[in-house]
Amino acid sequence: MKHSCLIWLCLAVPLLAAPPRLVIEAESAVETEAPMVVVTAEQVPAGSAFVPGASGDSYLEIPEKAGNPPKLEKGFARFEFDLPADGDYILWARVWWEGECSNSFTVQIDDQPAFLFGENATYRTWHWVKYPVARITPPLRLEKGPHVLRVSNREDGVRLDQILLSPNKRFVPVGIETPTTTGGGTP
Repeated sequence: MKHSCLIWLCLAVPLLAAPPRLVIEAESAVETEAPMVVVTAEQVPAGSAFVPGASGDSYLEIPEKAGNPPKLEKGFARFEFDLPADGDYILWARVWWEGECSNSFTVQIDDQPAFLFGENATYRTWHWVKYPVARITPPLRLEKGPHVLRVSNREDGVRLDQILLSPNKRFVPVGIETPTTTGGGTP
């Protein structure tokens, strides 16, 4: 009798699943400002070279020698997205860095303070970078509903392929992820 009651109790209590991860193609930004540009095999900025291996063969780039702060304060991509639930999120970006002086962006979500994103030492290959990096920095606390994410020029020679928000602190993306939304917030 105890067994059947325990089974019934397990079936009667709904399991609460974590919200799904959100994956955005970088080139789907709702707005970009030069020197941030969309790159495809057919459309490569002057002085740059197409880097194969990006999702959908397109990505965002601030070309090498296109300028970076403080010489040039311009250059950003703006994304809009909706989150299905409140939660703590880890931000991942699939990037290609040219070198140690070309390995970061500035990121801002909604009206929260902007933060440095990147500065890892993996160069000239597509790879995933996450925020927060250290355990002393808490994950991003975001509420259910619409949000704006802005990736801004900090260094030239950087490329951005995909953006991923995950509520699962143990999840680590490896290759190209399947997009779940566009930068305009539409699935």
